[in-house]
Amino acid sequence: MESSSKGSSSKATSAARFRNIIALTCVAASSCSVAFFSLNDASLGKNSNKADSNEAFDRNFPDGQVRVPSIAGLGTNGRFHQSGLGGILNINHPAGARARRKLSESNVIIPTSAVKHAIPSLGKENIENLHGHYVHDEHRSPFASFLYNRTKEELDAEQEDYVQRMSKIRDEWGAWDFNDEHPEIRPIANFDKTPYKDLKNTDFPEKAWQMDQKYVTDFIGEARKLVDRVREGIYAEYGHPSKGLNEDEIAARNELFKIHITDDSKPPKVTDGWAFMNKKGLEMYAKKLLHSMMANDEFYYIMGGHSAAAGHGNNFHQTYMMEFANIMEPVMHKLGVRLITRNLAMGGLGTTHYSLGASTLYGETDVMYWDSGMTEKSAEDQDLFHKQVLLGGERVPVLLNGAVNNLDVETGDNLWYGNYIETWTAVEKTSSLDQGETLPWAIQYLLCEGDVGELCNGRGGVPRYHDSCWIDRSDFVPTARQDPGGVRGKAGWHPGDRPHKYQARKQTMLMLKALDEALNLWEMGIESDGFPLHEKYWHVGDIYTDVRSKLSNYITNDGFNTTACEKKWGTNPAVEGMGLDRACRIALKGMSEFYPINRGHENSILKHMKTAPNGYKPKRVEGLYEGVDVLPPFWKVPEGHVDVHAIALASTYAPSELDHSWVDENGDEDAEEAENSRRMLRTAATERIAVNVHDAALDSTAIEAVGDERHLSGDEVVPGQGWNLVEVGGEEITGYCDGSPMSSDCKRSENRNCLLSNQNDARTQLAGDGLSGWLVVTVPDVKEGLIFARIQWWSPRNMPFTKDWTEVNNGIKYGEDGNRLLGGKVTDWPDDFEIDIAVNGKIIKTYGYEEFKAKIGEIAYNESFYPLMDDKDVTGDVEIGVRIRSEKDPHIAAIAFTHIYWA
Repeated sequence: MESSSKGSSSKATSAARFRNIIALTCVAASSCSVAFFSLNDASLGKNSNKADSNEAFDRNFPDGQVRVPSIAGLGTNGRFHQSGLGGILNINHPAGARARRKLSESNVIIPTSAVKHAIPSLGKENIENLHGHYVHDEHRSPFASFLYNRTKEELDAEQEDYVQRMSKIRDEWGAWDFNDEHPEIRPIANFDKTPYKDLKNTDFPEKAWQMDQKYVTDFIGEARKLVDRVREGIYAEYGHPSKGLNEDEIAARNELFKIHITDDSKPPKVTDGWAFMNKKGLEMYAKKLLHSMMANDEFYYIMGGHSAAAGHGNNFHQTYMMEFANIMEPVMHKLGVRLITRNLAMGGLGTTHYSLGASTLYGETDVMYWDSGMTEKSAEDQDLFHKQVLLGGERVPVLLNGAVNNLDVETGDNLWYGNYIETWTAVEKTSSLDQGETLPWAIQYLLCEGDVGELCNGRGGVPRYHDSCWIDRSDFVPTARQDPGGVRGKAGWHPGDRPHKYQARKQTMLMLKALDEALNLWEMGIESDGFPLHEKYWHVGDIYTDVRSKLSNYITNDGFNTTACEKKWGTNPAVEGMGLDRACRIALKGMSEFYPINRGHENSILKHMKTAPNGYKPKRVEGLYEGVDVLPPFWKVPEGHVDVHAIALASTYAPSELDHSWVDENGDEDAEEAENSRRMLRTAATERIAVNVHDAALDSTAIEAVGDERHLSGDEVVPGQGWNLVEVGGEEITGYCDGSPMSSDCKRSENRNCLLSNQNDARTQLAGDGLSGWLVVTVPDVKEGLIFARIQWWSPRNMPFTKDWTEVNNGIKYGEDGNRLLGGKVTDWPDDFEIDIAVNGKIIKTYGYEEFKAKIGEIAYNESFYPLMDDKDVTGDVEIGVRIRSEKDPHIAAIAFTHIYWA
């Protein structure tokens, strides 16, 4: 191919290239046409015998090495705004499994930002999105996968039923029907070197989709239809379809689901409606969405909260954040946007332990939702949460929920804020067991009349939860008995799946409202200033910089030491002398052994921990199986009820001509190993694939430090061998735990008795005692010289890992992993307990028993913090060392690190 400005490969190679565009890297280019489905010219558009070229396009579709497209919304056929999910990427069905089996590696490029203070917030798992390609495939039923322990005949019947259902959906509700009439594959705009992706119109390739007026006009029209279809689906799902209603009835119905727009951040005094947002908040929400569509960018929708928000008692994919993603991910994909939704809630805690490292632990945020009302009632703690998400990262988020405090003034009247309204007026009540069964599926036994309340709380014979710990698979049988009682955490204050779905639909309706406004802004901008859309309508960088500058200037000048956050963090005895009031004024970063966290292991303490000279470093246990979990069959929407997810999926595109044939095992070993055997497909869908990840975030920090090879003793700082990961049995981290839909493999240890729960919530610790030696951790990119930690002083004691040791590092012998100690009265440290703190190999501080014990006070619910370094002259990548000493009882002289923070 050839660019107008730069030479590339010849155009003569383009047809061959695009006939073989697939999802993952091939062993060799020649094998692709045989081993994989080959896209034909018709799938690429009319007369697709050549392709325009530029650097961004060649990077995603290089000759001989076709990748998962790193650019959001880009299909494997090289075009944007297609249905795009499933097909050859769906490894839970035969064609995708066969394609995966032929790979030597999966080649993934993780997009980077040109903004220096941007936070890496994508992992390879988010790019590959294996779960999304399984559940959002409009042509292959998720319930017909060969991984179910069902006969081929049963699964074929399931698939046929799905095909019929989707056909009915298209007939009744309509479908996505966007087609690009441009005969060539369009060039891709390169945003890599443009801060905030605010590309000037003059820098777009001439034939990029953003520069084609007919394309944009058709796309906006189709996007409006999609938004309307999903919204109408939700109306019908909750018993209020538009069909048969006159204008007055529709207006009355709409009030029940209304998104109230306010002049300020105060909740409206209303008795109906689903959500509210201040006017500036809606405008910015819309502009963010428009920017994401114009730049084919990610959109980050993140939540921090408590156990109810984490969804305890439910499967992870039933939580309101995942149910929101279940509807909006396929919608946003059609709009050319990669939606990243993360449920980063944890039980038994507020949000403080994440807020103090929000930049890295929460990651980038476009919408940030606080939901920790049970465990974090303090307005000061909520102010810390909001300050940190506003100050850190590239993006400035729209805020949902949580105390506003004085943010209106502090942001210079630029607070973008909204929340959901706790109303139930759109829900018909259940009045009896029989009547409840006649209601729409989504509201059956959701809200009950007072005299039959037990029908809605699980005590009247109707399940409150619809969870499962295991669904029989054809490829794997757990050794541990899976809990027949389902997912743990079924407490009275933990809602079941239907309230979660109801909350998710509120979030969906608010985003649909913002999409309406984004499309309005797009059309209005073109009408007012002509085509292409003027940059002022969708660029966001100057807005982010202005708001963050106003907030920073206020809280460091006129508002210094007056904010709600500072009133607590500047005066509380629990952090006296630590200067943590700075957390209210500057962005902090963090690493954690609590999960889930942004990018999972990449932001863990273990990732940043240096290895001992003999190569020792704690290791996580491996998962029992790989691949994507199958869905419980009883989650399927019953026939005759509204399936909003199917409405969001539907398009007019014909299924790709993929080979989905397969056969059951029949006792013939040769047949069982054949290409179309169930045994081969199961192996292909679940085997671990080596991954070549192009991740500039990792390349730039070089955190995977090797151990010091010197043989040192005494006070010389050498990584020890006695620091160990302490995890609750069955809660061990085995996979990607970032709170997104792709974190299904988070906990798959052999001890786990509820493998299908997918719950990410885990409290791993990095523990050591007086015999463990030095813990050495590399803290990257320190700017303010501040490093501190969250430490659990009360655990562990008598660590099994070092119980038989009599000297530090067990005489330089390698040790086995230990287990966590549970329960019992906390045993105090011995009175000769001491902790040494080292910076870059030099001891800078030794705490004695009294001085360190004085810091065990909790400033927030279950939160204690300890200083490690505070020296503005120490910047860059810093090695922090910690060593515990005690002659009297080194086994009792123990602590556990859960988080390390820095600025």
